[in-house]
Amino acid sequence: MRIPLLLLILLAGARYANAQRTFDVTIADSTYHMKQYWFVLYTKGDGPALDSLTAATLQAEHLAHQDQQGKRGLIVMAGPYGKNEAGWRGLLLYDCETREEVEGYLLQDPFVKVGRLKYTIAPWWGAVGTKLP
Repeated sequence: MRIPLLLLILLAGARYANAQRTFDVTIADSTYHMKQYWFVLYTKGDGPALDSLTAATLQAEHLAHQDQQGKRGLIVMAGPYGKNEAGWRGLLLYDCETREEVEGYLLQDPFVKVGRLKYTIAPWWGAVGTKLP
């Protein structure tokens, strides 16, 4: 019962927080500091096939590009998907002020530049300090 209640409160809080990136929500005896992040879903692009040398070079550049953003604290989570029929390639979670800022970084990605990756950006709310097990 706690999870549906939490979702209801978060949805209500997200409406209130549209003008700001953070808000606090208290459930029972716990207070959660919520923050807006930017969820990015990489999907398969329509760009031309690449020879193996070009693909390997771009993969190294793609990973270096993301690593640099991670070291700057811009990307707080990232990873590829396994094989799937949906065309999903990877996800990123950005800690940036605006969608436009995130898109600026994505447009610099070598795989995006050559059309091998497309992306979707959506605001996502998470409790600050949440970690994967």
